[in-house]
Amino acid sequence: MKKIDVLIDAPEKAVKLCKILSSHSSAFDLAKGSYTVDGKSILGIYTMDLSTPLTLTIYDEQDFAEEEIREFVV
Repeated sequence: MKKIDVLIDAPEKAVKLCKILSSHSSAFDLAKGSYTVDGKSILGIYTMDLSTPLTLTIYDEQDFAEEEIREFVV
């Protein structure tokens, strides 16, 4: 399991990140404080406060290349 802080400061970026995460079989969560949503759910992402960094939890690092989300990392 790995945690990375990401910033999704535009709706277009939310869609792009969701597509990237959905292309993998592992599970991903986005969290801010105690509020957590599925990283593959665009509706879940839209319920988050996108003006501040979120914590992306990657549960299976073997299935994921961090370079794919480089533009979102803070």
